[in-house]
Amino acid sequence: MASPDIEAECLTLQGDEILALESIYPSLIESLPNNEIRLSIPITLPSPTAIILQTIATEPSSSNVLPTLDLEHLPPLTVSIALPTDYPLKSPPRVVDIRAPIPGADKRSNWLSRKVLYKIGLRLEEMWRSEQMSGEGAGVIWQWWEWVGNGQFFEDLGLSQDGISFSLWVPPSLVPSTFHTLLNTFNAKEKHSEFESVAFSCAICMESRKGKSCAQMTCGCVFCVPCLSLCWSLAIEEGTLENVACPSVDCVKQRATGKRGEVDGSLVESVVGHELRARWDELKERRRAEIDPNWTTCPRISCQAAVPPPPEEDDQVVIAPSSRVIRLADIDKTESTATATAPVPAPVDDRWARHRQCPKCHYSFCLYCSATWHGPHTPCAFPQTSALVLEYLSYPEGSFSRLAMEKRRGKANLERMVAQWREDQENRKWLESKTRACSGCGVRVEKSHGCNHMTCGRCQAHFCYRCGASISPQDPYAHYNRPGQACFEKLFDQEEIDFYERQATVGVEGEVEWRPAVDIWGW
Repeated sequence: MASPDIEAECLTLQGDEILALESIYPSLIESLPNNEIRLSIPITLPSPTAIILQTIATEPSSSNVLPTLDLEHLPPLTVSIALPTDYPLKSPPRVVDIRAPIPGADKRSNWLSRKVLYKIGLRLEEMWRSEQMSGEGAGVIWQWWEWVGNGQFFEDLGLSQDGISFSLWVPPSLVPSTFHTLLNTFNAKEKHSEFESVAFSCAICMESRKGKSCAQMTCGCVFCVPCLSLCWSLAIEEGTLENVACPSVDCVKQRATGKRGEVDGSLVESVVGHELRARWDELKERRRAEIDPNWTTCPRISCQAAVPPPPEEDDQVVIAPSSRVIRLADIDKTESTATATAPVPAPVDDRWARHRQCPKCHYSFCLYCSATWHGPHTPCAFPQTSALVLEYLSYPEGSFSRLAMEKRRGKANLERMVAQWREDQENRKWLESKTRACSGCGVRVEKSHGCNHMTCGRCQAHFCYRCGASISPQDPYAHYNRPGQACFEKLFDQEEIDFYERQATVGVEGEVEWRPAVDIWGW
């Protein structure tokens, strides 16, 4: 047992060591009863290091190793240390409890195995004995803290095979993907806290501000939020999306040479707010709809949101079932001959490919005619199809606009629509030249002969076949007896009058030729 003088000296040395640690790492040291202290040692690696996660059933060289993590911060170790009365002069400190808890997981889970934690605790006593042999006799808790905090224990305990990456085993109580996410989340949180506590110089206003008032780009450039907010807000309001990026001179030059400099949506929202972020997303989708032929815009005037193509399915193209005729003469043929002469079935046109649904207003419509979705078996309405075909035919053959439409809607579909449109045009020309619409129900009527006073067989409406006007059933011929109008004295067309005159002429001539025959027979 140490003398009272040595214990008093040791007590003074312990107090000085604990005071020094508290001044360097405030709020990370807690005094406990029975001359014990509890340490929370954060682990910060010198640089981002590759961390390889392995499961118990996975060897380091196996192809089943989980994706590598590039981490700079790891969860802290929680250590309880008992300080003997004659520490540090005569006795080493003793590790009572050491754990490596995982934030967000079960308290019993540790991101380091018990074997590794035990070796870390033993290293404290080894450091004290090394100090005793050198005759220093000073405290070793600070030295041990540094050894743990900078990650040196990974190499010293054999957790690193190449000196560049470290290996960690996934705790049995956690799913590998969960362990991966928890470590990555903790690292991102610590990096954000570290960023907020450091001062940066804004390249726009040239003022020095804390990181909590700044924003860092993916390229590493840092700007204060007020300057960046003015820059990006103006770009979003004017619709110049290419300016919603890093405004540094070097990055602008790189984007001018074709290199992309996209920013994360969460960063944009933290700088300009939720409303401008929503407008930024909308403008991006509209821009993509203008560039990507697979995208389109909602036909509703009140919406006009960008509509993406439906998700691609892994299923193979459906083949139309074809009937097979078996003839008695073919029974004796070999299987190879029958196989060689068998017709190749043609793929069925996927009529659901034209279906689109707006993600904003949930409006379901047809990609070809932009009308409300009419199902896969109903053809598109003529007016909408006509506009689409006219747009397609207005582009020169082989032009970029025509190729874009063919990629978006399918070349075969467009050619089929053009053929149908041309046929409909010819049918419409014939209908307009040979028929007249009823003034009551609109049914097309063709006149074979007779006067221009028509009575609809569907709705019994009276109308003029010559001009299409509705006429009174009580006095239908008053329409043709009004001087100054186009149908005045036009109850019969001139062609009808000429026809009746020809018929009358033929009748008279026939009578003249018949009379001599009467005289001969004496009738």
